[in-house]
Amino acid sequence: MNYSEPELSSNRTDDEPLVEAGVQLLPVIAKALFSAISDLGNDVGLTPAQVKVLLHLGTRRQMTVGEIAAALSCSMPAASELVDRLVDAGHLLRASDPGDRRRVLIAPTPAARQISVYLRELREAQVRYALDQLEPEERPIFIKSLEALVTGLTHTQQASVSSVGSPTLRGND
Repeated sequence: MNYSEPELSSNRTDDEPLVEAGVQLLPVIAKALFSAISDLGNDVGLTPAQVKVLLHLGTRRQMTVGEIAAALSCSMPAASELVDRLVDAGHLLRASDPGDRRRVLIAPTPAARQISVYLRELREAQVRYALDQLEPEERPIFIKSLEALVTGLTHTQQASVSSVGSPTLRGND
């Protein structure tokens, strides 16, 4: 279906209550996600950033410091410091890559893997609980909605705030 400009504008106006509801939910979602990581970190004496490192390593088994930095969207020095502290605390191990001795691989200890597994199981239980709140035919829509949210959030990460705080998209000149 081909929409004219006025039709698109009216559809966007009709969506304003949904947009506002979504905007109100985003900080609630962020707080709930952070809370699980923060609470787990407090239980085992780790910072939220350190828990995130363990979570990423739990899905990958081993990573380089560069890969950890990319996964956390942080600088190499920040990732290196996180890894150093986790190694010192006995949560991570460093080893040379057998295929390239110049590369250092970071791997979780068995105790760190247990933390990753626990957090993964917690996330699975949260998603199952959310799905249980929906009718079976609504569940695929929920997942599609989460995927759309991720797309929207990553799309707007490319936005920069100009003077007076109005968002402008880069690369759309």
